[in-house]
Amino acid sequence: MYLDRLEFKNDVFRTIDPRCRIAAGVCLILPAAGVSSPLILAGLILGVVLILRRDMPRVLARLIPVNIFALFLWLTLPLNALGLGLFAGETGGGALEAALKEALVYTLRINASALVYMALIIPLGIGGLTNALMKLRFPVKLAALFLLSYRYIFVMYQRVFVGALSLRLRQPRQGVLGQWRSYAAVFGTALISAVFRSQKIGRALQSRGFDGTLPLTRTFALKHGDLVFLGGAFLLSAGLLVLGGLFNGFLPGKTWNF
Repeated sequence: MYLDRLEFKNDVFRTIDPRCRIAAGVCLILPAAGVSSPLILAGLILGVVLILRRDMPRVLARLIPVNIFALFLWLTLPLNALGLGLFAGETGGGALEAALKEALVYTLRINASALVYMALIIPLGIGGLTNALMKLRFPVKLAALFLLSYRYIFVMYQRVFVGALSLRLRQPRQGVLGQWRSYAAVFGTALISAVFRSQKIGRALQSRGFDGTLPLTRTFALKHGDLVFLGGAFLLSAGLLVLGGLFNGFLPGKTWNF
């Protein structure tokens, strides 16, 4: 299954209750997305990288698409600062330096948030994550939609691949009108296939006795170590936010401004 490739095999926090992992992930993503100090963000990234060091090939493979978006920021923000972009503002050396620092901060934020997610959430797997969300009083219908949507991301990918292949086979020597007819034929086929597939899924769910509720496949029991882990994550998050405020002058004492 494709799901197995999304789960890290060396899960450092596998003994921690999934609910505490989700809560800790939310706590740590707050400073990862809110702190503006490059030094603090780099320290957070380094800490998570040390935790994920055994899964580094998988981590790097997932960071590539994340940093493609960051590369877009490195291209657009300096152009805007120089007055050459679509949203050009103040020009000059100071504006360019500020734009480069802003691009660096956004890049570190994106990578820190992604790494925290990889360390705490992804190793749970789709089943463990859904069960934990339901134990956290997540609406059952939304959990069912979450499961089905995740499964059908790959089905839709296969459908798009088949559609693109069909278009290439239908359009070797066609004119503009013939190409539009091919598009209409492929789109109509995909639409009819989607309707049939939805009916088939409905019949399959009904034949399995699905009544709108999702049974839990895992049991959860909070331990003292789970609460200690959650408290440590909360304190770490609060400490990073306080340090971020000191570095950026939000709190008294601007000597740490970076």
